[in-house]
Amino acid sequence: MAKTIPLIRAANLLPLVRWTEANRHRSELYLAKTDLDYWYALSPMDPIPLRSGIDYLRMLARDHGPDIGVRIVNQASVAEIGFIGAVALGARNPVEAFQRLSFAMPLHSSHETFRVGVEGDQLLISHALNFQIDDESLHAVHVLLISMLQQVLRFTGQQPPLLRKVEMMAHPQVGLSHISTGFSDRLFPSESGMLTVSIDLSVAQVPYQAVARDRSANPYLKQIPPLTENHGLAASVRPVIAAMLHGGEPTIERIALTYGGSVRSLQRRLSEEGTSFSEQLDLVRRELVMSHLDGQEDASLSELSERLGYSGQSALTRAVRRLTGQTPSQLASERGLQ
Repeated sequence: MAKTIPLIRAANLLPLVRWTEANRHRSELYLAKTDLDYWYALSPMDPIPLRSGIDYLRMLARDHGPDIGVRIVNQASVAEIGFIGAVALGARNPVEAFQRLSFAMPLHSSHETFRVGVEGDQLLISHALNFQIDDESLHAVHVLLISMLQQVLRFTGQQPPLLRKVEMMAHPQVGLSHISTGFSDRLFPSESGMLTVSIDLSVAQVPYQAVARDRSANPYLKQIPPLTENHGLAASVRPVIAAMLHGGEPTIERIALTYGGSVRSLQRRLSEEGTSFSEQLDLVRRELVMSHLDGQEDASLSELSERLGYSGQSALTRAVRRLTGQTPSQLASERGLQ
C-alpha cells in the first residue's frame, strides 16, 4: 500500500473524457461511477486521485474493449494526449521527448516512475506504478502508454510498428493478441508487471517535422506547481478533499478508497502524523474561505457554504468563527473588502 494518496494532474484525464464524448457516450456517468464527478470544476493542473483515473480507464476497457487505449490515442491529436503530447511538442526528436518525459513525470504524477536510457543501438524505456493495482487495470494503463509512446514516434512522419520490443502486463482473459495490430509481433508478457520498451535509435533519433515543434513546452514545465506541499499523507489528502468539495461531501470513506486502504489504516496513518481527517477537512475549508475573502474565489457566501458542505450561510458563519475566531464579514472588513 502506498504511503500517500497517488495523485495525477486533472489534465491527464482529458483524452479519456474527450474519447467518451466524441463517441457519444456520457462522460458524466463514468466520472460519477469512478468518484470523479467534480472533475469538470477543476483546473488542468489540479491534482486528482490516480486510482480514480485508472478506474475510469478500466471501465472504458470493460465497456468498449481492452484495446481502448489504442483507440483513444489514434483519435487524439498531439495536443490531446495529455502532458506527453505537450512535452513532445517541445522536443527536436523522440529521444529528447522521452528524456523530457522522464524529467516531467514527477511533476504530473506522484506514484509513477518513467526511466529512459541508451544501450548500444537501442533506447530503453521503463515505466512502473509505485503501488498495487489489479492486472486488468495495469494492462489498460500499459496499452494506453505504449500507444502514446508510439504516437510520439509517429510525429516524425514514420509509420508503425515503431517499437522494437515491448514487455507489458497481459490482459487476464485475452492476453496481448487484441492489440497486435500496429505493434506487429513485438509484444511479450511482463513477468514483473513493469512496462519495458526498446526502440531502435535509428527510429528514435529521426527529427520532428517543423509542424510538430513548439518551444513553449520547456519553460511551461518549469512553472508547474508541486502536486503536494510535502511527502506526508496529510499533504496528499488535502488536494483530494479540495477537489471533492466541488461535488459533494468528502467523507473519510471516499478518501480511503483513493488511498487504497481501509478507513482504519488511513486514520492510523494520519494519527501518526499528528492529525486527523476532520482536522484536514477544516484546514481545507479554512483555506477556501480565505481564498474567497482574498478575491481568489468568485462566489457568493451562500454558494461558498454550499460548496463547503454547510447547510447554509449561517452554518458557514459559525464554522468560520470556529476556524478563524472571526466571522466572514469581520475577516472581509479586515482585508478592506467591505
